[in-house]
Amino acid sequence: MTRKHTMLTAAVCAGVVLGVTGCGGEGDDGRKPGAQNGTKSDAKSGSAVKEKDRRSSGTGDTESSSGGRKGPSGVEKLSARDILAKSAEATTSARTMRVSTADSTTSSHDLTMDKAGNCAGTFTNEGFTNRVIRKGDKVWLKLEDSYWNDPVAKPILDKFPDAREKYLYGDVEDSFVLMMASAYCEFVGADGLAKPPGDGAKLTKGAVATAEGVKAVPVHIDSAEDGKSTVYVATEGRPYTVKVEGQKPKGAMLLSDFDKPFTVPSTPPVRDTLDAAEIEKLSMNAG
Repeated sequence: MTRKHTMLTAAVCAGVVLGVTGCGGEGDDGRKPGAQNGTKSDAKSGSAVKEKDRRSSGTGDTESSSGGRKGPSGVEKLSARDILAKSAEATTSARTMRVSTADSTTSSHDLTMDKAGNCAGTFTNEGFTNRVIRKGDKVWLKLEDSYWNDPVAKPILDKFPDAREKYLYGDVEDSFVLMMASAYCEFVGADGLAKPPGDGAKLTKGAVATAEGVKAVPVHIDSAEDGKSTVYVATEGRPYTVKVEGQKPKGAMLLSDFDKPFTVPSTPPVRDTLDAAEIEKLSMNAG
């Protein structure tokens, strides 16, 4: 693969914290990147999300974060393993949610998504912040201007002078870059929580505290295979997972806006798009 193609894929390479595979080959379970289990409006930058921004989006509101159900659930009285089971059941049942990251050393994102395969928001990787819209298998990807300022983008700009103003567009089956970008839109964070820790993992329940403006009980997980992590489970309304902190890779995943109405932004007109597959071929063949 040439450096030019590497730059294009690096700008969108999926390294989503706490779950999504990277661009280096197969995932830990042997699947190809972008083939994760189903775990998508203009969101804010995919960089670290401030807590006050989360609160203004509804995270700090018990009714919004808990699907409209108020009041204590009593989940904090359960064992650590049962808390995780209840949380996985509630979180994976959500039809829509907002997923973002904070303090990630690999990448960051802030996206709203639904289980129908729709998604909108931004993600940052390799220093590039990109905007993505997904409707089913169709993806529109707007690369950050700084990508186009790199010399390796010159062959593309020579052929498409207005490329920096366009969205790369196509089907995830036809474009590797769009496949990787769409991986950020999978419900991988939620469905990943449905997998219980192995029998060898040590689980410890903490005292109820506040996580992202929501009262939550932390469950600390110490696994020889996956390292240490902490799952924060809402104690009022439905026991959704509202935050996950991990060490492999280091970072935090924030979940909110469960089952809130989500309308995908209008997709760009054809005149504002470029065929993603054609751009990939051009980048691979250049120089």
